[in-house]
Amino acid sequence: MSSDEVMLEISNLAKFYTIYERPEDRLKQMLWRGRKKYFREFWALSDVSFKVSKGETLGLLGRYGAGKSSLLQIVSGSLEASAVTVKRNGRIAALLELGAGFNPEFTGSENVYLAASILGLTEEEIEDRYDDIINFAGIGDFIDQPVKLYSSGMYARLAFAVAAHVDADILIIDEILSVGDAAFTQKCMRFINRFKEHGTILFVTHDIAAATKLCDRAVWLEGGRVKEIGPAKDVCRHYMAGINSANDEQGTFQISSRSGDAEKDEPE
Repeated sequence: MSSDEVMLEISNLAKFYTIYERPEDRLKQMLWRGRKKYFREFWALSDVSFKVSKGETLGLLGRYGAGKSSLLQIVSGSLEASAVTVKRNGRIAALLELGAGFNPEFTGSENVYLAASILGLTEEEIEDRYDDIINFAGIGDFIDQPVKLYSSGMYARLAFAVAAHVDADILIIDEILSVGDAAFTQKCMRFINRFKEHGTILFVTHDIAAATKLCDRAVWLEGGRVKEIGPAKDVCRHYMAGINSANDEQGTFQISSRSGDAEKDEPE
C-alpha cells in the first residue's frame, strides 16, 4: 500500500547514444570537435516522467529495445543520462544484470563483501549479515570459488541474496529472476512480497501475470517514451492488446527507430 511520501521522482528523462556507421567516423568526430556531425543519434529514452510513492510497486513494461534497462540504469546511478532530473529518497539496491558489481576473478565470498559495500554497508554490517546472505544464496561450497565459474542461476542467487540483506528502501529488479530455478524464484517472490509491506519496488518483467499480481501501477514504454501509466491491470491489458495488434506478419523482430541522420555539412 503506497503512501503520499515520494521515494523516486523522474522528470523529463532523456538518453541518446551516438551511432557511427564506420570506425573512422569516431576519429573524425574528435578532430572536428563538434563542427561536423559524423554520427546519428539513437534516442533510447525521451521525456520520461513519473513518481513512485513509498510502499508502491511500479512495473515497467515494453518490448525489447523500449528503453527499460536504460531507465533502470539511470535511476540506479550506473548510467549517465543526456537530460534528466532524478530525485531519490533512500538507499537503492539494484538487480540489473547478472554479475553487476561482481569481480569475476573474486570468489563468491569476496564478491559478497564487494557488492554489499557498493550498496552502502560497512564492513561490520556485512560481517553481521554474511551468514544470512550465504544461507539465502544456497550455493554451497561454490561460495569459495571464483564467480567466473558460476552458472547464470548461481549468479542470480548470490546477487539477489546480497540485495535482500542491505536494508534497501528502493529495490530495482530487471528480469534477473528469469534465470533462477523454480525453488529459488519462489524464495525471491516471498521476499519481494515481504519487502512490499514497507519498501518501494521498480520491477521490469515480460511476465504479465507477475506484473499484474505484484504491481500496484505500471508504466508502458514504447519507443523510449511513456505510452501509458496507470493501474497495473489496466496497463497490462492494454499492453498485451497493443503487442498482439502490432505483431509483424512476417514474424521478424524490430526495434522502433529513434535516430537522427548523420550530417556531413557545417552547422548553420
